[in-house]
Amino acid sequence: MTDLSVSIVNTNSRELLLACLQTLAGTPAEIIVLDNASEDGSADAVRERFPDVRVLAQEFRAGFGANHNTVIRASEGRYVYVLNEDTTAADWAFDDIVAYLDANPRVAALGPRLVYPNGRLQASAWRFPTPLVSALGLLTVGKLGVKQSHGSEAHSVDWVMGAALVLRREALEQVGLFDEAFFLYSEEVDLQFRLRQAGWDVHYYPAATVVHHESQFSAEIPERRINEMWRSRHRYWHKHHGGVGARVAALATGGQYAVRAAAAPLAHRSSRRMLLHARDSWRVTGPGLRELAEEWNGRVGAAPER
Repeated sequence: MTDLSVSIVNTNSRELLLACLQTLAGTPAEIIVLDNASEDGSADAVRERFPDVRVLAQEFRAGFGANHNTVIRASEGRYVYVLNEDTTAADWAFDDIVAYLDANPRVAALGPRLVYPNGRLQASAWRFPTPLVSALGLLTVGKLGVKQSHGSEAHSVDWVMGAALVLRREALEQVGLFDEAFFLYSEEVDLQFRLRQAGWDVHYYPAATVVHHESQFSAEIPERRINEMWRSRHRYWHKHHGGVGARVAALATGGQYAVRAAAAPLAHRSSRRMLLHARDSWRVTGPGLRELAEEWNGRVGAAPER
């Protein structure tokens, strides 16, 4: 069994994917790319430029968790690095990461330091969005005691972002893979919550730095993206905190967006997106990214395998 497998899912982000793979070239990891029915020649481009990368060319479109689960099942590594196609690194520090996880056998999930292309730190480790944490976040508009991606030493956190997330296979075999009922968003929070409940640890590991370029795949459909985000949030809260807890967490989080919307004109910013978030905190009524994928699958006559 190899030490580390890299799981990358790509949808119509050919150039970002190729840039990511270029920085991964020469690393000792097993690299698997699942192409999520792209229409930009991504799969062929990878096969041509990176023949050592295994490509799973999927003819239908599925969600984040389902796609990465497919790769995890097909991979061999003791550790699986779930990685966005819109990431790069000057040094992936795979050997250091493996050594750290080997030395800390109760760490089931690890997240590196994330930065934007200009080098600015991206918040990437957080407290679980419990009803209490959400209510406290309303009092400070999410500015106090929620972010945990700070400091220069590795430390325990609640959860780290799925853009760059290393998972221990042994722990996945105990608690299960991503919950595929989440199409996109909150699936990594749910998985790490289940890991923590089972007695595993999650660590933020700033010794490794990954550049997150943030794909613009869904930038032109902000309302669908926001709808999907809130659909997943509601699902997460209901799953782990029940109906009353879910309502408290949703309204407290929505209240933070309402406050930001009210303050937006003072900062010369549009309040539209904040208002969409506030609306969806009560109930999501419009289509999200799941429906967008289903529309595409229906249009081309493709369907996920059952």
